[in-house]
Amino acid sequence: MSQQPSVLVIDDESGILDTLRILLKKEGFEVTVAQGGKAGLEAIRTATADIVLTDVRMPQVTGLDILQAVKDFDPMTPVLLMTAQASLQSAIQAVNAGAFYYLQKPFANDELIAILRRACEFRQIRVENKQLKQEIRRNGGGARPGLSRPIGKSRRFLEILRLAEQIAPTDSTVLIGGESGTGKEVLARYLHDASNRADGPFLSINCGALPETLLESE
Repeated sequence: MSQQPSVLVIDDESGILDTLRILLKKEGFEVTVAQGGKAGLEAIRTATADIVLTDVRMPQVTGLDILQAVKDFDPMTPVLLMTAQASLQSAIQAVNAGAFYYLQKPFANDELIAILRRACEFRQIRVENKQLKQEIRRNGGGARPGLSRPIGKSRRFLEILRLAEQIAPTDSTVLIGGESGTGKEVLARYLHDASNRADGPFLSINCGALPETLLESE
């Protein structure tokens, strides 16, 4: 995603498009607008937006048609639907069809901006997750032959080990959380031994003995 998240706004009312363009640009978004569903379908292919914000009720091409077109073109792109005639049934239909959010007009500006920022984060997570899976597949996944696994039999423990074995061959940074004595260092050492850096040193540092300001700088 670009440094400035981009939003494609689709509505058949020019006044709403103008208002949203001004608001979103003020909040740091790159904005492309399309008046009507047909123009929206064309913009989906040309605007390469990070997020699509579309009205539901438009002649000929509806917001649900836009939603399906976005899913077909780029499934990673969140779609927000907005309508002045909201109903529980239509909201459920939209969410089941894959909408990220269903907004009822009129809505508060702060509400819209907050939802758009959440949609940006959602897209970024999905993109990073896809890249991580691709990297795992390229590296073959799984533990190295002959690597000694930590001992444990619980289903949750084995799930954690399998996840560690998938992540280890990648260059991803891993943060391990847990109570004292639950085996964080053991898991960290296993990750190291299963990684491409296994031939290098494993450094175990007691973070509790370091100043908080130093940890933050690191």
